[in-house]
Amino acid sequence: MKKLALLASAAMIIIAGSCVKTDDITPTTTPTPTTPTTTGPTPPSPTPSGSDISGVLVSIKMDYSTQPAGSPIPVTLVSEIGTAAFYNTPGGSTFVDAGTVSVNNNNLEKASNNAYTKLATTGLTPSSLDFGSGSSAKSAWNVSGSGSVTAFSYTHTATFPDYSGTVPSSVTKASGLSFSFNSSTLSGADSVIVVIAAGSTTITKTYAANAGTVNISASDLSALPTVSDNTGIIEVCPYRWIFNTINGKKYVFIKEQAVVKNININ
Repeated sequence: MKKLALLASAAMIIIAGSCVKTDDITPTTTPTPTTPTTTGPTPPSPTPSGSDISGVLVSIKMDYSTQPAGSPIPVTLVSEIGTAAFYNTPGGSTFVDAGTVSVNNNNLEKASNNAYTKLATTGLTPSSLDFGSGSSAKSAWNVSGSGSVTAFSYTHTATFPDYSGTVPSSVTKASGLSFSFNSSTLSGADSVIVVIAAGSTTITKTYAANAGTVNISASDLSALPTVSDNTGIIEVCPYRWIFNTINGKKYVFIKEQAVVKNININ
């Protein structure tokens, strides 16, 4: 796994963010806190880019909660997101066209940089990407192929990571912040990343899934601006991945949970 030391991040490079394994990836998460919308913020997600990796396909379950300033009613959104990227050469930095890419028969949308993404949110259209849960969870990927990418299909049947611990609604910089990552609060994950962001400032920490009690110090948090209108963001993102060689190329399949809240920072 050390050969993945140059791993970079996204549904933010794919869609814009990062959630990555401490020993193997250098995270470059850059979420942008905004006024809550009907779809919620873009969650971080890992985008591996090692010397032998030809592509990454990511399934994300996001739970987003916020309480807009002045509103007595909290907003909770549940979304499923599929993202994919295919590299011009193994370990390359340029994405290439892979034809039609779908997960559970839902076609992803291709951006101008050849990154693929699809968002489904409960109550909207589409409302689900049919990821399922528990032992029935599945991400059936189908890539029609184009150019250097040969067509393939793969069903990722691993359960999704699940974080059941506390996510605060506010952060006091001078007090620091603690989380507990162990078998009581986290299942099905290899690693977890915590992101705290406001304005143009982002604090990113990565931990092993069995790290136990972890502390983000007051010194770490001191760079964050004070936020009183609930537009800061905190994200706890456990994930797991597997590698598979298909048509002679190595692909990474990732499942991730993103627990996301808008917060105040004081």
